[in-house]
Amino acid sequence: MQGLRDLSCEGSMIRVKRMGEVDEKPFLKVCEQRFNGGNVELKHVMLCSKWQENLKDPAWCPFKRVGTGEKLKEVVDDEDEKLKKLSEEWGEDVKSAVKTALEELNEFNPGGRYAVPVLWDFEHGRKATLKEGIAHMTQQIKHLKRKRT
Repeated sequence: MQGLRDLSCEGSMIRVKRMGEVDEKPFLKVCEQRFNGGNVELKHVMLCSKWQENLKDPAWCPFKRVGTGEKLKEVVDDEDEKLKKLSEEWGEDVKSAVKTALEELNEFNPGGRYAVPVLWDFEHGRKATLKEGIAHMTQQIKHLKRKRT
């Protein structure tokens, strides 16, 4: 995974994504709308950090079970008090970012409640196969070799 991180740039189709980490873009957007000057970055970082820590809290379980029998699955409960308050205070986009991080945590690391690195296909919005990751790394290495010569 580290090798792929080193070879990938921001525009690469296949990169390592930290599943369960809050997407900072909605937080930055709402902070830019509400604050000005140097406060924007500070508020943005503080808000993201607070919610990343909330995600790690094992006492907070904003999930409910839906379905019946063998088709039972856990989903984020939109009626959870913390999520409702987040939505009221910071908007739906911020709440959606937290919900997505919760869903990723529940899928990729349900027992740990911390972000985990996953090989991700950003073009198709899905987990990448090992074969796709190796093919991408090979292509990146060839590209780097051409640049050197």
